[in-house]
Amino acid sequence: MSITTAHSLWLAPLCAALGVLGAWLLYRGTTEKQGWPRWMPWLLGAARALVIALLAFFLLEPMVRILVREVRKPVIVLAHDGSSSLLAAGDTAALRTGYRDALNALSARLGETYEVRPFTYGTEVEEGVGFAQDDGRTDIDQLFREVYDRFAGPDLGAVIIDGDGIYNTGRDPRLAAERLGVPVFTIALGDTTVRPDLVLRDVDHNRITYLGNEFPVTARVEARHFAGRSTRVSVLRDGKELAGKDLPVNGDPMIVDVPFMLKADAPGTMRLTVRVAVRDGEANAANNERTVHIDVLDGRQRILLLALAAHPDVSALRQSLDGLEGYRTEVAYAADLKEPPDQYNLIILHQLPSTRAAIQPVLQRIAERRIPTWTIIGQNTDLGQVDALESGLSITNGQRMMNDAQAAVNTDFALFTLEPDEARALERFPPLQVPIGTYAPGRGAEALLYQKVGVVRTNYPLMVIAARGERPAAVTCGEGLWRWRLADQQLYGGTERFDRLVRKTAALLALKEDKGRFRVRHAPEFTSSDKVVLQAELYNASYEPVNTPEASIIFTDEAGKDYAYAFSRKGTGYALEVGSLPPGRYTWKAAATLDKERLAATGAFVVNELVAERLSTVADHALLASIAARTQGLMVHAADVDRIADTIAVARAIVPRSYSHAGFSDLIGLRWIFFALLALLTLEWALRRRSGTY
Repeated sequence: MSITTAHSLWLAPLCAALGVLGAWLLYRGTTEKQGWPRWMPWLLGAARALVIALLAFFLLEPMVRILVREVRKPVIVLAHDGSSSLLAAGDTAALRTGYRDALNALSARLGETYEVRPFTYGTEVEEGVGFAQDDGRTDIDQLFREVYDRFAGPDLGAVIIDGDGIYNTGRDPRLAAERLGVPVFTIALGDTTVRPDLVLRDVDHNRITYLGNEFPVTARVEARHFAGRSTRVSVLRDGKELAGKDLPVNGDPMIVDVPFMLKADAPGTMRLTVRVAVRDGEANAANNERTVHIDVLDGRQRILLLALAAHPDVSALRQSLDGLEGYRTEVAYAADLKEPPDQYNLIILHQLPSTRAAIQPVLQRIAERRIPTWTIIGQNTDLGQVDALESGLSITNGQRMMNDAQAAVNTDFALFTLEPDEARALERFPPLQVPIGTYAPGRGAEALLYQKVGVVRTNYPLMVIAARGERPAAVTCGEGLWRWRLADQQLYGGTERFDRLVRKTAALLALKEDKGRFRVRHAPEFTSSDKVVLQAELYNASYEPVNTPEASIIFTDEAGKDYAYAFSRKGTGYALEVGSLPPGRYTWKAAATLDKERLAATGAFVVNELVAERLSTVADHALLASIAARTQGLMVHAADVDRIADTIAVARAIVPRSYSHAGFSDLIGLRWIFFALLALLTLEWALRRRSGTY
């Protein structure tokens, strides 16, 4: 114990002197005046001097440093599996009654000696033990990470976790359990019996397709204990089978993909039900069916490949673009073009503009309508008109003489990503025929490829893209693209690398930018356990974000029922968290009024039924045993939960810990000092009273 003060301790002698002075002034000469014995003034003076000195000393704000000892109980985390898979098999009545009582008794017994912290885990980790068993996912790894973040340290004694060992979200929990550094005791629940079952494990499909296209749907089917029998996998719409295949079961277990090709014959949303026929003896029919939604769009982007004349490049580009879903490519020649180009989303100009074709009205219309262009320069291209097109490339001193230039990839290009194999392939492709001249990227344009003449890499671009202006544009400075596609086939056995370059460029240029002043963003799909979250942005006439007006939205489900909500303001925009919604497709209409102008937006999203807990109901007790063994814990069954309490009680490492730390306390706050001062003053008063001076 030590004493310190807020003010200098050098003032303490002055406090003592003040006490002595006060006592001297009070009791000097009292022996003769009062007739007291000689010892009495000295005793009374000493008491008064001590009181005055201590009171003066308290003005220095003295504090005493003391050692505080604290004993902490070990923390025992008790986590219950709240997922619905526990109710899918086994004795569910015993789980809700007998086991609940046993778990509560275990918690109460441990609580006498330890600090028990109960949790329920599933989709999220929540405090307290709940037996609703309605979580649609199980993430054991998340539980261990939450325990580590909150309790990791010497106070954590052990973790007790029950469940069936089935997890369908997150990583393998064993590493996270070992990271805790304490024993993990597991209580094995559920049923490990493998019963005959047909399971539709997954359905792979496109989220969107286009009217008239065929699109794939693939069903992944698992069969257990059904060897030698057969079933049927069907795709239905409105209860009618669109496609179906008989599936013989040749193994046990067996997992197989069953592919279908369907045709999008009507615009809108196709609601398809993929079903595996239920057979006699099947343990769980709830996992035989899945509903998917596919948006069928009737709005393909149109690309016009406008060429001066027939050329192998035109055929190579056409073949690559035909594989770009959602786009329709048409070929026309300058001499035959009669209609204005207004209906196209991208125009590819091959060897145009040229003095050999009068297409100035078309070029003027392109500029007026701000239609994106991709210009491919050739021997017959008028370089002066290319420079005037504002296509992102500046050409000076252009000549009709041609030069061979290979591609050198610009690694700093950021408008889209070239995969490593694409970059290597482009630099191995044969050279293009490039008119001699001085080339430079225009303002806002980025060079994707540079010209490499012989072994010299120049700063002249071979391909530039300007995608950030009012009219996106790209220029390829040479002809001979057909050689690239042919070389791709010869070198790599396919044309994927060349096709990806063409498709990425066309998709970037033809991308429709959302210029609406009221925009709503959200994920295209949710599950029935997800919270449906939307964000909205509102812009004024100068495209500055504002959120002063109220913004509202109306959801409409497949039955036509409306749900009205209002957005909350968040930052410079809006946010809305609806919570979970029943499975189905929802359309929405959002609106806000700004400066007396009503701005609206529409869209749709899908809420899928969460079936993860139904896919597998066979308990994985091996995982629970592995977790316990790797952490020096113990796995028990529901009837033996008391063994966990017995094991923890004799564990030497799980004991209360004593901690000592220094603390400070105001000296004036100590009660015994108050009573000491009171005793001194009482003694002085009593002696003076007895002597008759009071």
